[in-house]
Amino acid sequence: MTLAKHVFFLGLGGIGMSALARHLHGLGHVVGGYDLTPSPLLDRLKAEGIWVGHSDEPEDLPPWTQHLALTLVWTPAVPVDFKLKRHFESMGIQALKRAELLGAITRGRPTLGVAGTHGKTTTSSWLADMLMAHPAGCHAFLGGIDAATGTNLLTRPGAAWHVVEADEFDRSFHQLHPTHAAVTNLDPDHLDVYGTEEAFREAFHAFGDQVTQTLIVPHDLPWPCQKSLERFAAVDLGEDVPEGVDHLATLCPEIREVVFELHRNNPKNTCSFKATPALPGRHNAANALVAAALASHANVEADVLAQRVAHFGGVKRRMEVHLDTPEATYIDDYAHHPSELEALLSALRSRWPHRHVTMVFQPHLYSRTRDFGVEFAQVLGQVDRLFLLPIYPAREAPIPGVDAQWLFDNISSPDKHLVASDSIFTSLKACPVDVLVTAGAGDIDRLVPQALQHMQDRRK
Repeated sequence: MTLAKHVFFLGLGGIGMSALARHLHGLGHVVGGYDLTPSPLLDRLKAEGIWVGHSDEPEDLPPWTQHLALTLVWTPAVPVDFKLKRHFESMGIQALKRAELLGAITRGRPTLGVAGTHGKTTTSSWLADMLMAHPAGCHAFLGGIDAATGTNLLTRPGAAWHVVEADEFDRSFHQLHPTHAAVTNLDPDHLDVYGTEEAFREAFHAFGDQVTQTLIVPHDLPWPCQKSLERFAAVDLGEDVPEGVDHLATLCPEIREVVFELHRNNPKNTCSFKATPALPGRHNAANALVAAALASHANVEADVLAQRVAHFGGVKRRMEVHLDTPEATYIDDYAHHPSELEALLSALRSRWPHRHVTMVFQPHLYSRTRDFGVEFAQVLGQVDRLFLLPIYPAREAPIPGVDAQWLFDNISSPDKHLVASDSIFTSLKACPVDVLVTAGAGDIDRLVPQALQHMQDRRK
């Protein structure tokens, strides 16, 4: 696929779209795009020289969009009958999906991919951090904002390796053919796309078949025969090590130190090191292990891996600690699936034991809430105090009988509250809050500044 000199993005403010726009802009393309809602991310793109518009009227587009050779990129978050999309198609310009563009950029190039229901953004960002600490560097397209650099694109001129998130939504990862890849886990999700859990798993198997060299999967995940399959596991000290494990993280919970062992067929590439992962929780030890295993396939040395496991700066909205004092602690997280909430709570209990946790949770999608209602109710019932917000619909129309009240009624917790976003802080002021967590994949992040201020005021 040959990209035109001029590239226009519909849905530019999306985290994946903006990373691709930045990459093409850095390569010398004339880049611009539309997004309905202004945001700090779009402000940064504009400051970097990328044209940003919020009007859906064709007459408000920049003059260069009249080029018939223009490449148009869109995301499924934009309706298929959107006015600007129809305008470009009337000019004979067909829209290219974001996943197709990412596939075109990386096809035939050394690529490391991270797939899985959970952990893709943290693992791929940790992986990119490891590669950027190596002289060769990489080009990494991240699904979140790297906390240390404030960007979703990490890049170095002349780098050979590319790092990508292999996203299962809309079967996007079927556009990718990475050299090496990992599947972090396989909890069912996006059943509005796949219909059944079996179809969901089959889509991942198809992705695995597209990996050209090595696929890394959890030790206990059944997987069809693949030409080069490696297994990973994270275990507590004293647990039995599963058979057939190639990559192992052995945790010592008392001091959080982890022994990482990476075993591959070539003895020269076998390495081990000790480090205390920068992010808490057993799931993050596994994320660090997967990142290190993939980085080792790109010839990153053990001392670099150890240093970056311990000093990774994290990702915005992935257990992001905004305030941490004995009197008041505040964390924001992207968790929007029951398994992610379970891992978040486990990490919270590990890092802040014996403290009272208040969670503000915004469910994401009617279909996900319906499909995993029992699981959501079970994990949310484990929170010391819960404030439940209305469902964030995103791309979906309401489903009769599925709303926040329905979920709320199924949560067996003595301290639960159903609230609206505009009244949450009034409700919080009415009770003592020790550790506050905001969680969800919708627009709950807009509450972060107020939540931080609320918790800072608690210290006074």
